[in-house]
Amino acid sequence: MNIEFNRYKKNNDSKKAIVAIHGWGGNRDSFLPFVRNLKIDDVEWFLPEAPYLMSEAPPIQSPEVNINKNLIQKSWTYKKEDGTWEVHEPMMLLDLFFNKIIFNEYKSKDVYVMGFSQGAAVCYEYIMGMDRQLGGIFPIGGFFFKYSRKNKRVSESNKNTPIIIGHGIKDEIIPVNKSEEAFDELSREGANVDIYKYNGGHKISMNFLRRIIEVIDGK
Repeated sequence: MNIEFNRYKKNNDSKKAIVAIHGWGGNRDSFLPFVRNLKIDDVEWFLPEAPYLMSEAPPIQSPEVNINKNLIQKSWTYKKEDGTWEVHEPMMLLDLFFNKIIFNEYKSKDVYVMGFSQGAAVCYEYIMGMDRQLGGIFPIGGFFFKYSRKNKRVSESNKNTPIIIGHGIKDEIIPVNKSEEAFDELSREGANVDIYKYNGGHKISMNFLRRIIEVIDGK
């Protein structure tokens, strides 16, 4: 099993990469509206698709805009027979994706990762713990998975990496206090973390995306 993905760039002189991880029930096309509308030209977008097929539409919105709702819906985890959620298998698949594809083409400091909803949980549980320094990590409308941890969430390599958490204050799917809890825990770890709360529900704010672009552009 491998991570399937799409990639997009506006020119052949891309010096940086953005990896956008969709939420529960999304797929590799979920971030297409943002890729098309964001004014950022010197980056290449990588849009990975979760490996696990969902049999029914989930009660969680994805950030698609005018996307066919009959598209295949995927999840980054699944419930095991003992009632717990599988987290280690998708981490191994993501390891292969990043090391064979992303870091083979871009320096890790030029790689930025954003995740929405369940994709933000992937940022918390896997991306921040990577042993390579990333350019920035941006969890949006996310939460922590509940399972036993032995290590800190943020690796020494990413201790100084800008982490900006985004969350809508009117989110009724995943309440904003989930991101506030994440901010508090990451702050206690000494991470370079900030939180940006915006007016809206379980969605991605364009103002938050503009803040991300400032980090990517080095402003």
